[in-house]
Amino acid sequence: MQILFLMADGFEETEFVTPFDYFQRAGFQVALASVSGNLTVSGAHGLKIQADFALSGIDAAKFDAVLLPGGGPGVKNLKASADVEKIVCDFNDLDKWIFAICAAPLVLSKAGILVDRKVTCFPGCEGELVCNEFSEERVVVDGNIVTSRGAGTAEEFAFGCIAQMGGVELAEKIRHQVVAR
Repeated sequence: MQILFLMADGFEETEFVTPFDYFQRAGFQVALASVSGNLTVSGAHGLKIQADFALSGIDAAKFDAVLLPGGGPGVKNLKASADVEKIVCDFNDLDKWIFAICAAPLVLSKAGILVDRKVTCFPGCEGELVCNEFSEERVVVDGNIVTSRGAGTAEEFAFGCIAQMGGVELAEKIRHQVVAR
C-alpha cells in the first residue's frame, strides 16, 4: 500500500505521527507531500518535518490512499490549496481510500465529496460540513472515506484505516505490538 500524506503548515502533530508510525509498522509505504511546496513543514506545536516532495503535479493513480491530518491552521492551509482539492477529488473519482481527521473533513466537504456520506469531525466543526449524516462516533467509515474526531482519536483512526486497507487481523497485530487498548 502506498499512502500519500498531505502536509500543510499548522498540522496537528499527533494526527500525523500516530498514523504515520502505525502505517509504517503495518508495512505500508508513506509519502509526505508539502502543500506549500516548501519541503520543511511546521506543525501547530513546533514539530518540523521534511516532506518528500511538493504536492503539485502528483498523480493520484500512483497511491492507494490519501491522508489529511487536522489542526486548525493546517486545515485552513489545506482548504486554500487548489492542488489539495484536485487530489482529493481524483482519489474519490478513482474510489481510493481518503482518510481525514479532526477538522480535515472540512476539506472533503469543500471539495463536495461528502454530500451522500456519513462522517465525523472535530467537535464544533460539524456546522460547516455538507454531508448526508454527521456522527459523534470517534471513527466513521463510509465507503472509501474514513473520518475521525481529533488528536485523542488518532490511534483508533490509524487502526481503523489499517483495518480497511490491510484487514482487521493486521490492525490487531499492530495494536498488540504497541500495547494499545
